[in-house]
Amino acid sequence: MKTAFIVFYFCLLGFLALYGIHLYWLILLYLKNRHRRLEPASGSLGRQDFPMVTVQLPIYNEKKVVERLISAVANFDWPKDKFEIQILDDSSDATTDIISDYLQKRLDCATNIFHVRRGERTGYKAGALQFGLRHARGEYIAIFDADNLPRPDFLMKTIPFFNDSEIGMVQTRWGFLNRGESLLSRAQALQLDAHFIIEQQARFWGKLLFNFNGTGGVWRKQTIYDGGGWQHDTLTEDLDLSFRAQMAGWKFIYDNSYTVPTELPNNISGFKTQQYRWAKGAVQTFFKLAPRILKSKLESRVKIAALFHLTNKFVSLALFTLGILLVPALYFRMESGVTKLLLIDLPIFLAGTGSMSLFYSLAHKAERKERKLTDIFTLPLLTSVGIGLAVNNSRALISALMRRHSPFKRTPKSGSIDGSYQPTPLDYLTGVDRTTYFETALTAYSLIAIALAIYLKLYFTVPFLITFFLGYLYFSFKSWSEVLAAYKLDLS
Repeated sequence: MKTAFIVFYFCLLGFLALYGIHLYWLILLYLKNRHRRLEPASGSLGRQDFPMVTVQLPIYNEKKVVERLISAVANFDWPKDKFEIQILDDSSDATTDIISDYLQKRLDCATNIFHVRRGERTGYKAGALQFGLRHARGEYIAIFDADNLPRPDFLMKTIPFFNDSEIGMVQTRWGFLNRGESLLSRAQALQLDAHFIIEQQARFWGKLLFNFNGTGGVWRKQTIYDGGGWQHDTLTEDLDLSFRAQMAGWKFIYDNSYTVPTELPNNISGFKTQQYRWAKGAVQTFFKLAPRILKSKLESRVKIAALFHLTNKFVSLALFTLGILLVPALYFRMESGVTKLLLIDLPIFLAGTGSMSLFYSLAHKAERKERKLTDIFTLPLLTSVGIGLAVNNSRALISALMRRHSPFKRTPKSGSIDGSYQPTPLDYLTGVDRTTYFETALTAYSLIAIALAIYLKLYFTVPFLITFFLGYLYFSFKSWSEVLAAYKLDLS
């Protein structure tokens, strides 16, 4: 039993190390190409031949932010007769009335804005985008979620890339309206900075498959059709279509120099909902597209990178399992001593965690304009956040592995901007879910593991165990605090 456990334990560490090594490869690709500059294909747009653009705004119950989004898009620096706005409104609350009232007030721009209502919310966001596509007059399709606040020059900066007839999609980087609002928002911002600054650039310049991020991008309409259209059999319709379109021969552009301001979830339930959707959707996309990727004519390195891309959320399941094994690992390894821990466990563990530390440090260094001194203290927190989030993501992965259906749950927005905190509406909060009970139990469990390590004089393992404890503690504390706050608000 001891031998079987140790073999399983090292396989788990080896799995984490494998994904850590892959991340080192992406970091090397980034470092090799970080000074390259992106320029549109030759040719300029004349006012007389601006292409027709359709801007799609998929909306579902976003009463706090819908007006600011429509206002921002209506003010695009683009000829009014050359772009249209589709408000794809599936809302079941006051959002629909807010949109109607706004359009009544803005009759000056109402001629190119269409308030689109479907009979039912079939296919969720993917269904709304596909429905709007059938009626879109634009040659290009720009898409923005409700949490975006795009600047007027967005189309002027992105459409010129399509002078190259091989380009099918242009993705821009996300900026963050409420980066400094809380510890949670700072951790999210740094996490997403790493994705956009390191991962997306590495994959783009390395000529690997990369994905449209669901918002802040523009598609050539023909590319969507060639890729098979928007499909709702996964929770990540953006990732799904991105891979299908690139395998159909289209090239994608990632422009790291231009940012679209975006609102981060300012509550833990919204953050967990978002991460659940991304984790489960990635695994669903893996099952759907892996056979097609392997049979495609893509280079072997591109295929391998694509499979790592689609399965990297399994790291969460490995971390969750590792958290459960904390106490047994101490029991079975108590005779190993510090020397063996240094010679065997430490190198394997650092292969995984070292790459993550470098990953976030490089993103922190690159984001000079918005960087704050307090963000330095966010770096250690990210490791704990990743461990704490592993419970939520593991639930998503298990659901995907069991092929269970999940509805598309949107991430609630509250209208937060730096320096002006806005509480999330009470009816947008999801309350305690099953993962909260697991997080609470694992908080106590990891504290027992720390006490046991001290008792066994395995002091070298204590910092590692504290990382688990802090991660579980943060998520359980935030979840219960949010429920209590909502309860008090309800009573008042």
